[in-house]
Amino acid sequence: MTYNDLLKAHQSYGTTSEDIIKRKGYEKVLESVIIAPWWSHEIFNNSNLRMEQVNDNLFNFYGDNVEFTYIESKSIGAPAIMDFVLSLGVTNCKKLVFLGSSGALDENIKIGDIIIPKYSICADGASRFLNDNLEDEFLKEEYPNKELTDSLLGLLDEDNYKYHYVPNVSVDTMFGQYPFIGKFIELGAKSIEMETACVFKCCEMMGIKAVAVFCVSDNTVINKSLFSGRTPEEKENRYKVRYEIVPKIAVKLLKKEK
Repeated sequence: MTYNDLLKAHQSYGTTSEDIIKRKGYEKVLESVIIAPWWSHEIFNNSNLRMEQVNDNLFNFYGDNVEFTYIESKSIGAPAIMDFVLSLGVTNCKKLVFLGSSGALDENIKIGDIIIPKYSICADGASRFLNDNLEDEFLKEEYPNKELTDSLLGLLDEDNYKYHYVPNVSVDTMFGQYPFIGKFIELGAKSIEMETACVFKCCEMMGIKAVAVFCVSDNTVINKSLFSGRTPEEKENRYKVRYEIVPKIAVKLLKKEK
């Protein structure tokens, strides 16, 4: 299936590209977009950027040699993020940076560390809707844009940021993932989250360059899950990386790509 197939299907039921833009309030979307399932736009409060609020989910930021739209979806999981991302295909968006939390599946990855996914293994159901006849997408690998990823990795190396460039798995459930952690590790995954396999596939269909940056929130294999085991110091470190370091990385990447 192509993105044009999706648009034709909308048109067959009376919906135009302009209707999609109006429905999502995407009239002012810029060429560079940062999207986050849950993180507030307030992560850019200390970035010396001017903010224009477009609607409840969209915020445009302007600064020295950089401008971008921030989409705060206020929801998690592939089904929720898919509609925000697919609607970008009828806007001016050309680059997308995904920001979010991930769990670690490697004892050498610490809470608060930065992860750049090499690829994301699909363990969601929503991605089937991007295939003809609802063809199964389960456990297929979806890749970020190589050019944008290389630019991001180069930036991290230049600024001496510690990071892990590893395979990731995208799942549909936090609570239900635990019986299958061993399976995901066997597949090579060293991190786990809920959206990027779908995001990468959507963006490839639309011709939008996409990349992702994760901040590690938990590590199941060392008994520091979302439910137990994390220390106050680890949570504080994660908070600092999430609110201070990751936003700087995203903004600098978009400046570099300007």
